[in-house]
Amino acid sequence: MKKFTLVLLLLGTGTAQIALSPDLNGSWKIVGWTLPDAVPVKNRLPQLNIQGDRLTGTTGCNRLNGTLRLNGNSVTFSAINTTRMACPEAVTAQEQALLKALSGRTLTATRVQDSLTLDTGAGMLNIRRMTVQTP
Repeated sequence: MKKFTLVLLLLGTGTAQIALSPDLNGSWKIVGWTLPDAVPVKNRLPQLNIQGDRLTGTTGCNRLNGTLRLNGNSVTFSAINTTRMACPEAVTAQEQALLKALSGRTLTATRVQDSLTLDTGAGMLNIRRMTVQTP
């Protein structure tokens, strides 16, 4: 229910930035989703690192890399590859759902400050920018 509420908050505030700005660069953590077939595994959440058109990160178990293209509020991920380490069953299900959601699809993006929602058409990914705080 919290995931659904977050999505409504992001989409219903009227302050969403429809066009993505170039500052998608950086580290992002997927904090929840409404994708079919799997739920995020606490303490094994996927992370995405974006630098220009390059994507790296982790599925919660395996490393991933690929490319992305931004066009207004559309994001297309392609050429996503992963390492092939064995993972616990729930983390494997998480990985498969994530890769299915990202691979070769154009997703609709809505961004509010350090939160990003990617709509796959079949579900949503809720992502937060990871920041490093300095003393």
